[in-house]
Amino acid sequence: MQEVAICVLNSVHWYEAVFRTHGLSGAPADGMWTSRGKPPPYYSNAVTLDPSGRVAQLAALQDLEVALGWSWTVKDSFSVLDLTSLGFRPLFDAEWIWRDPPVTPTRGRPDTAWRRVTTAAELERWEAAWRGNGSPADPRVFLPELLANRTVALFAAYRRGVLVAGCAANRSAEAVGFSNFFDVGDSDLTLAAAVNEVARFGTGLPVVGYEAGETLVRVRTLGFRPVGPLRVWRSDARDRLPG
Repeated sequence: MQEVAICVLNSVHWYEAVFRTHGLSGAPADGMWTSRGKPPPYYSNAVTLDPSGRVAQLAALQDLEVALGWSWTVKDSFSVLDLTSLGFRPLFDAEWIWRDPPVTPTRGRPDTAWRRVTTAAELERWEAAWRGNGSPADPRVFLPELLANRTVALFAAYRRGVLVAGCAANRSAEAVGFSNFFDVGDSDLTLAAAVNEVARFGTGLPVVGYEAGETLVRVRTLGFRPVGPLRVWRSDARDRLPG
């Protein structure tokens, strides 16, 4: 459970970094981190921080449902809530993943060079590739202000000048997060190289994140192990204007 708690706090650290660039804020209360602003695509308005206290969490989520004017999601970090009575349905299930340090570097493809994204132009190119490889989103998610955050790093892989893969990293107190991985060629060597970049960014820290399906199988071959389930719920209500 301690490992899951560290994963959750790292995820909230990433949320706060991304939300700040959109002028949004969040705060912990009732065993949850919540934000009342409309989040960027793929982000939730609530993330549970504690598997206990479900009565208070359900009451807080009911209040939030009344206040928000759009369809929204809840990241149940411990997969213990049943939100069907509030008009939610499960969106997807995943597993928190953990890889102990030190991470032994894995040899990547010799024709591929990894570089940290450092400019707004590089970021725009990175996000276009991220969107084009399984994360379609009309609004910008990753804004240039994110590059000024020293606890966050985005990495891009280039092959013959073409951006072919990327990932994100965020350092929190006890872990470094691995997220937003994409790869044009779906290569295990590229996935391993991405993990290398994240591990170097968080030297001495465990590498954490969450995955599901085929990617979960792939990261387990790289030394990750699942440490606990999570579930994301989505409200059934369609986007609506605030009343």
